[in-house]
Amino acid sequence: MIFGTVDIRNSEGCYLAHSLQTADGRISKGTFLTPDIVDQIAASGLTSVLVARLGPDDVHEDSAARTLAQGLAGKGVKLSSARTGRVNLHAETEGLCLFDVQTIQSANAIDEGITIATIAPNQWVPQGRMVATIKIIPYAVNDDSLQKVVTIVAGSSLSVCSAITHRAALIQTRLNSTREQVLDKTRRITEDRLTPRAAELINEQRCQHTVDSLTPIIKSTLQLDVNWLLIVGASAISDRRDVIPEAIIAAGGHIDRYGIPVDPGNLLLLGRVGDVTIIGLPGCSRSAKYNGLDMVMDRLACEIPITNDWLSSLSVGGLLAEIADRPTPRIAAKQTQQVGVIILAAGSSRRAGSTNKLLFDLGEHAMVTEVARVACASQADRVIAVTGFEHSRVEQALASTTAQCHYNKAHASGMASSVIAGVSCLTDCDAVLVCLGDMPHVTAAVINQLIDAFKANPDKSIVIPVSDGRRGNPVLFGKVFFDTLLTLEGDTGAKYLLKQYPDEILEVAVEGDGILLDYDTQKELDTLI
Repeated sequence: MIFGTVDIRNSEGCYLAHSLQTADGRISKGTFLTPDIVDQIAASGLTSVLVARLGPDDVHEDSAARTLAQGLAGKGVKLSSARTGRVNLHAETEGLCLFDVQTIQSANAIDEGITIATIAPNQWVPQGRMVATIKIIPYAVNDDSLQKVVTIVAGSSLSVCSAITHRAALIQTRLNSTREQVLDKTRRITEDRLTPRAAELINEQRCQHTVDSLTPIIKSTLQLDVNWLLIVGASAISDRRDVIPEAIIAAGGHIDRYGIPVDPGNLLLLGRVGDVTIIGLPGCSRSAKYNGLDMVMDRLACEIPITNDWLSSLSVGGLLAEIADRPTPRIAAKQTQQVGVIILAAGSSRRAGSTNKLLFDLGEHAMVTEVARVACASQADRVIAVTGFEHSRVEQALASTTAQCHYNKAHASGMASSVIAGVSCLTDCDAVLVCLGDMPHVTAAVINQLIDAFKANPDKSIVIPVSDGRRGNPVLFGKVFFDTLLTLEGDTGAKYLLKQYPDEILEVAVEGDGILLDYDTQKELDTLI
C-alpha cells in the first residue's frame, strides 16, 4: 500500500487517508474516491489530497476482515458486516465459548496490521454477546500475510456451544451434626446451577457419610436413567480412598480424576459408572458463586470431553475470588485471631456544607478523634484510619490517638476505595471491623461485643450490631471476604454482601442507639452542641 499526496484530479480510485470537511458535508477517512467525491473535494478549494493507494498484492481492510472472520467463525457464531476494517463475532445462541488460545496468539504474531481480540476462553455467554472482534489496522494488508493468518485459524475455529438436555440426580451424605437446612440450601443451589445448563434435577437422596450407606444409594440412583450423578459429602473428599470415591468403586465405577487446579473447587472428583458421569462436589458447591465446579459443568452441559490436558490448562486464571464458602477453617485457638479496625475518615462532608463534619468540635476533641479513641480503647489488635479530604487536618486531629493513618489518594472516587485501602493495610488480620468516622456514639464495649462474637462463632463471617431490631454500624467481615472487599467499586460500600450472604451473618444485640446515629448535615451536627 502506498501513501502520498496527489493532485486532486489524480486521486480517483484511491482511499482518503484523513477525514475532510467540505461545504457539502464530511467525508470520512478510508472513503473510496469516486468521480463524484473527487468533484466534491475539488469544489471545496483543495487542489491536492493525502490518499492511500492499494498495491497489486494488497487486500482492502473490509475484504480482509471479512475473509478472516469467515475462516475463524465456527458453530454458534454470527458475523457483523465489515466496516472500517472491522468484523465483530457474536454468539448466535447462549452457550460456552471455545477456542484455542495458542491459535489466536499465533495468528496475531503474523502481521501487526491483522488483529484478533477475544473474550477469555471457556466463558458461558448469553445470546448476542460479542465474543471476538477482527480489526485490520491499515486500509489494506498484504494478501500473503492474510492467507497465512487464515491458514492458522482454519484448523481451530471459535465456537459457541449450546447446552444439551440432561437429567441429574443428587446424593448428599450427612453426619450426626449435619443440619437439614444446610442440605436443603445445597439442593436449591444445585437446582439453580443446573437450570441454565438445560439440566433437570430429577431425584435427591440423603444418607449417612459411610461407604456402606452410600454404595446402595449410588446403585439405586443409577437405575433412574440419569446422565449425571452429583454427590455432596458431609466432609470434603480428602483422598482417593475416602468415603465417596470408595463408594463409587464399590458401586462398579471408577475414578477418572481427583483434584483440579482451580480454587475454590480444588477438591472436585470426576468418576464414571457406565455412561453416567459422577461428580464428587467440592465444599464450595454449597455456594452459588462461580467456582471450579461451574467450569466443569459448563463443559459437561455441552458434551465436550473433559480431558486431563484441559483440566491442567485451568491453572492459569484458576485462582478465583475468595468466597465465604471456601473451606478454610478458622484458627482453633481463637484467642490468637487478629481483628483490625478500619475507620473511614476520607469523605468530603458535602451534605454538611462548608463544615468538615469529621473535624466538628465535640468539646474536648473532634468527632473523628472520638471515633478513633474508642476504637483504640477496644480489644482490636490494630486500628487504621483511612484519610482523604483535608487529610492533613484530619491526621492532625488523630495525632493524639494510637490509630495509624493511611492517606487514600483515590478518596474522591467513593467509599469503596477507602475500604480497599484499609483492607490492604490489614491483610494479615483474620477480620476487619469497618467503622464510620461520623458515628461518635459507638462504644468500645460494642466493638468488643462484635469481636467476641466473631471469635466465638467460627461458622459466621459477618457480624452486625442490632439495636431495637435495627441493624447498624460498625460491621465486621471475616478474612474470607477480603478478596471481595478488595474489588469494591464506587460509593456503595459492602452492603450488598449482607444480601448475598445472609447465612454468614451473625446479629449481636447491643445496648443504646449509638450504632444507628451518624451525622451528615449541619442541622444534624448542631444537635451535638
